[in-house]
Amino acid sequence: MDAKGIIMWAVFIGICAVIWFISRNMKKQIEENGIETTGVISRIEDEGGTEDITFNYYAKYHTEDGEEIEGIISNPTAGLEEGQCVRLKYHPEHKMNARLI
Repeated sequence: MDAKGIIMWAVFIGICAVIWFISRNMKKQIEENGIETTGVISRIEDEGGTEDITFNYYAKYHTEDGEEIEGIISNPTAGLEEGQCVRLKYHPEHKMNARLI
């Protein structure tokens, strides 16, 4: 592998590390400072390809200030269905990021 290839791999690994760090930090902030609310599963989207099954789960909920949000659930569990009521915590600054509790 030449120097250009090594640099490209180093950049790729660095970007992955930054994404991982941001994700872990967001999870920690929601767990420690998240605001609890009740929401409803509003939609489930299949984001996978023909050989891959990947679902994104969204919930509608109201923030403390009354704003209605449709946010993505970062820790969905098996068996969630549209219309199902769920307990959530959302990030106070990034309100579209929610986790099931």
